[in-house]
Amino acid sequence: MDNARKVAREIVTTAKRLGYAVAREDLTGLKESLRKLPKTHRTRLLLMGYSRIERWIDWQSLKHGVPRVVVDARNTSNECPKCDFVGLEEIGYRRLRCPRCGFEGDRDEVGKLNVRKRALRILGITGGALTPPNCPPNDRCKPESMGGTEEPP
Repeated sequence: MDNARKVAREIVTTAKRLGYAVAREDLTGLKESLRKLPKTHRTRLLLMGYSRIERWIDWQSLKHGVPRVVVDARNTSNECPKCDFVGLEEIGYRRLRCPRCGFEGDRDEVGKLNVRKRALRILGITGGALTPPNCPPNDRCKPESMGGTEEPP
């Protein structure tokens, strides 16, 4: 079993055990946007296999009945998760700061909080990035409304 499959299964079984939904960015078009980067960066990013892990997470969530949400990836690492200001400033290696509210965090942490916040909005859970993640009982959280259960290629 390859790593993508193992990681996806672990993510989904943990979410199911905790009663959480799974949220991920929609990385459609990532390859096209990589053309603007230097060749060494492009190669490294392509080797990560984003589409493979996406397919496995989607399939595992459907198989195990775990709600999944796919959010727009734009500005997830450039938007303040606290006040929604777009245009965070770099204050150090991978550290960002919001000039409006003063929130500071690691670039990956900021992206993770924004993916979570957007997913909660899609699920109809109000609050912010730190809102409890349990999925409310509505049609958007039912796995059968999120596609088929075929195994990915």
